[in-house]
Amino acid sequence: MKKATITFFRVFLILVSGLFILNFSVNGQEKKKLFPTLPDDVNKIVSFSCVPCHTSDGGLMSRSKLNFTEWTQYSQEKQKAKAEKMYSMLKKDKMPPKDARETRPEIIPTEDQIDIIKKWADSLPDDNK
Repeated sequence: MKKATITFFRVFLILVSGLFILNFSVNGQEKKKLFPTLPDDVNKIVSFSCVPCHTSDGGLMSRSKLNFTEWTQYSQEKQKAKAEKMYSMLKKDKMPPKDARETRPEIIPTEDQIDIIKKWADSLPDDNK
């Protein structure tokens, strides 16, 4: 009986140790960016506030206006125009839309986040220049 208890205890310790090490190594790694072509600060905002609708998995109308899944396929000029429009819509409180603002107010970007979007949009190159 003692031998079975000791064996069980050893197996238990090995499993717990393994889970601890696995958890520690996963938590220590940087999370993969959802959209690697976007700057980190913009990526965080977009991932939290825009992705539910503005990707290939989003609604037809929203993804036809702006689709971050296809962002790298946009020309530089189109990227700049989309980013500027994004800033304009955020600044006018038109995005996220009213129903999303009411049901999920936590997705509304702060003024600081909107300023980050503005700086990003202004920094994008324009093919026409």
